Amino acid sequence: MSADDRNYVEKFRSETNPIVFAGGVLLTVAIIAALGAKPAVTGEFLSSANSWVVSNLGWFYLWVIFLAFVFAIFLLLGPWGQIKLGSPDEEPEFSYWKYFVMMFTAGMAGGLAFWGPGEGLVHYSTAPPLLEAGAGTQEIMPGALQYAIFHTGLSPWSVYVVFGVVIAFFAYRRGASLRPAVLLAPFIGADNLDGFLGKSVDILITVISVAGITVSFGAGITQLLSGLGYNWGIEVGDIGTVVITLLATIVVTTSASLGIRRGIRRLATFNIYLFIGLMLSVLIFGPLTFLLNLGTLTVSSYFTNFIEMSLFIGSSPEAVQWLSSWTLFFWPWWLSFGPMIGIFIARISRGRKIREVVFAALVVAFAITVPWFVTMSGTSIWLQSTGQADLMAVFGEYGVEAIGFSLFEALMPFPQVFSALFLLLVFSFLATTIDSSTLSVAMLTVDGNEDPSTINRVIWGVLIGLLTSILMVVGGFGALQAFIILVGLPSAILCAVALIGMTIEFEREFPVILSSKTWEMQSEEVSTEAREQKLAGDADD
Repeated sequence: MSADDRNYVEKFRSETNPIVFAGGVLLTVAIIAALGAKPAVTGEFLSSANSWVVSNLGWFYLWVIFLAFVFAIFLLLGPWGQIKLGSPDEEPEFSYWKYFVMMFTAGMAGGLAFWGPGEGLVHYSTAPPLLEAGAGTQEIMPGALQYAIFHTGLSPWSVYVVFGVVIAFFAYRRGASLRPAVLLAPFIGADNLDGFLGKSVDILITVISVAGITVSFGAGITQLLSGLGYNWGIEVGDIGTVVITLLATIVVTTSASLGIRRGIRRLATFNIYLFIGLMLSVLIFGPLTFLLNLGTLTVSSYFTNFIEMSLFIGSSPEAVQWLSSWTLFFWPWWLSFGPMIGIFIARISRGRKIREVVFAALVVAFAITVPWFVTMSGTSIWLQSTGQADLMAVFGEYGVEAIGFSLFEALMPFPQVFSALFLLLVFSFLATTIDSSTLSVAMLTVDGNEDPSTINRVIWGVLIGLLTSILMVVGGFGALQAFIILVGLPSAILCAVALIGMTIEFEREFPVILSSKTWEMQSEEVSTEAREQKLAGDADD
């Protein structure tokens, strides 16, 4: 063994929390073993558990994410937004542009590539139960797009804000580690996080995070396979699916092992430029006036119906079935991603005010999400409604993941070139999302060390690749959907705990809710007090 190899091993041994690492690995391996040994039985269990959760706890998912949005808006507009995540003189590590690009591509961009071209079209053609207009009519177009934006817009980003701000606050103002257990700090104290309860939360969130990454990884692989099949007629089968998944795992793990500056930041920057380039290309060759009109109607409809969409639970069997396929699939997915994306956001947010973090996550991300969906899904709706292409036939044969390729085929010159670029976008977004998440999962097992060892990252990358491969072979994307609805429940509970805990913590330190002073006066007081306070560690120096 060379000296470098010994250094890698020594760093891994010295940094790793053995209880959290072993617990997370063993539970993940147990899930992989169960899926591999008894796929039929496991599939039936996932389906039954999924139905029970949707029927009995769907309301809980809806309320948690709606209240997360309310909390995020209060942080953006209220006095608590002045709190700085770090010492008074601390400067951010990254420029605001690089900061946002990493946040956006890690948190949501892979989902936009998967759902952007097709989700609005599916809603247009099938009519969500909340909408009164009939399927396939002109009147339903804004409503169809509003739902597509709703599922990847302000609500999921609010979940990331809650987890990210809470973790960053305790890490950079209380000297705690970057780990999910800090969400319990308002109740048990920051000095009591290394006990049984704190480590149990870390282990649980490690496994849930792996599950969330697996669904995103599986969605990306599904889209890659659909692109190969639709564009070039390449059908790979189960063995090919496993091979492609493992090859993607190698690429993703390599990027994650390079860290934020050398790997994730560069890949994220490439992604955002390719993302914008493809969107502008569709705008240039697409129905620009139609899209501008539809986009205006959609934004108006989105904000008008936001509360009703957020809390719509459905009373008929058809409505419940629709919710389980869409909203109550997306919400557990984003919740399962919440802690690890929150850790990643916390990792890159040191030195920023809470308001800056929320502004990037809600306002800037939403300002990019809306044009993407209006352009991509709007163009798909236009092609379908005018009879220029039957994209719903593609949906029926290949799934929603293939609609983007058929869009470029019907609209663009040199469609094979644009399809190849879109396939590259899918893969690069997938890589960015997964490698930032792999980094976060590795951080969970090293008590929040911001630079986990290469060995640690590789181990988690391999486990994620194996779990994704098995789920893809067992039941494809349907199995992934059932899996995530179940495992998202603990994250929903933890998000509710974080909302309550941080409201108590912020109100204890910076009274606002029960204060009679104006918000302007409170903002100035919070800002002044935040400047005067030092980190807990500084007080000990």
